[in-house]
Amino acid sequence: MKKIGVIFSTILLMLGMVGCAGAGDYEIELINGFKVRRTSAEKVHIASPEYSYDELLIPLLADYDEGEYVTQVGHDNDRYIIAKTNLNNYYLLDTKEPIVYGPFTEEKFMQVKENVKIPESVTLKNLDKYKKIK
Repeated sequence: MKKIGVIFSTILLMLGMVGCAGAGDYEIELINGFKVRRTSAEKVHIASPEYSYDELLIPLLADYDEGEYVTQVGHDNDRYIIAKTNLNNYYLLDTKEPIVYGPFTEEKFMQVKENVKIPESVTLKNLDKYKKIK
């Protein structure tokens, strides 16, 4: 009987830890030091290595306050990061400058992506397709 109590307590403790704040937080490394940073289910953004990681680049800070957050991301090997948010806004980040362009509609985003010659092979992927680090 004591063994069942210990097992039951362990299971409850593990379930409690899954729901704890910070348990699902992660970062995804992109290029040139930029990262996707998740600090809660609805606080997912791209931040710059040149500022504190509280500095938001995508989504823009004003939109972030409205509940916008990153859901998909992609990048080339050296310069550009692309992102889509839960509000179906699209962004382009030039990491060499760094300058954020957007938000765009999907149609406008495709035009801008073509204009700056980002290859078609650079696509948006769900965040769960990337290796996450704590």
